Amino acid sequence: MTNKVSKTHAEHNYDACAELQNLKEYDDWVVTTAFYSSIKFIEHSLFPGEFICPYENRIKEFDTFPQYINANRKLNKANPHRILENLISTYIEEDANVYNSYKDLKDACFKARYINYRVGKQRVKMCLEALELIKKYSD
Repeated sequence: MTNKVSKTHAEHNYDACAELQNLKEYDDWVVTTAFYSSIKFIEHSLFPGEFICPYENRIKEFDTFPQYINANRKLNKANPHRILENLISTYIEEDANVYNSYKDLKDACFKARYINYRVGKQRVKMCLEALELIKKYSD
């Protein structure tokens, strides 16, 4: 079973990111859609899968990321971004670049959304490169 919903959602966000980039006016939203696209590509890569369920203290099969969140949020009350970051660092060990790219995108997105919407061209370039790395890993 593959996670087709996440892949379709990832591609939708990826296309939106490209369209926004072509407009050359909304770099904050380019960064934001790059981040949210990366989330869905990573979800597609990880789910379905077997993961440690700390709440039940055993390995368990999860079909989707939301299912995993619901099973584990009760224990650590972490937000979904932190939970996904933990999954990446634990289960995508073979490629530290995926974790670093996710972190870069997350930080850039949060800064663009909550601190300063003016995003420099270098930051946009870095985010698009990070997205491409994650997309390639997901394929």
